[in-house]
Formats: sequence, C-alpha cells, structure tokens
Amino acid sequence: MPVIEVLPIIEDIRVSRVKGKTLFEMVGSEPSLNYVCKYYLDIADQILSQPEGIVPKEIPDRELFSLLSDLYLNPIGGGGQKKKNQENLLGFTRI
Repeated sequence: MPVIEVLPIIEDIRVSRVKGKTLFEMVGSEPSLNYVCKYYLDIADQILSQPEGIVPKEIPDRELFSLLSDLYLNPIGGGGQKKKNQENLLGFTRI
C-alpha cells in the first residue's frame, strides 16, 4: 500500500479530540495549529486527485482516539510495549 503522508506524533491532534473539535475549528483561535492542518490538507489534495491504487478507509473516532492515547501513554522505546506500539504506529502513520 502506498504511503500518502506520514504524520508525526502531534499532541495537538489528541487535544483536539479531547476538546471535541476538529483541528480546523481550533485553528481560528490558535493559529499555531496551521502546520498541523497542512498535513491534512496535503492528504486531502492527494486523495482528491484520485491516484491509482489508493482507496481511503475511514476509521471510527474511538479507534483513532484509542490509538493516539496508547501511543502517548506508552511511547515507543519504553518497556515491553515497544514492539506493539511500533506496529500500531506504522498502521497509524500510513495514510
């Protein structure tokens, strides 16, 4: 599967979920989030251009939030969860 964009672990993504807002809603009051929104705009541009072989698959909010929480609470490189987190991170960053 081709990689469209690689998102770094950005705390603001998790914070937006906790606040119940999208990053685009938050950028109005926090212009420093423009760089995060750029990642998503780049992904949208690439998907809208309909590249061959790329079929977007939506994941439920709860699954995304759970994945982000696991990655923040058990960072890669810390303890026995390392291999599991690396697998989750790879699955998350392939967009």
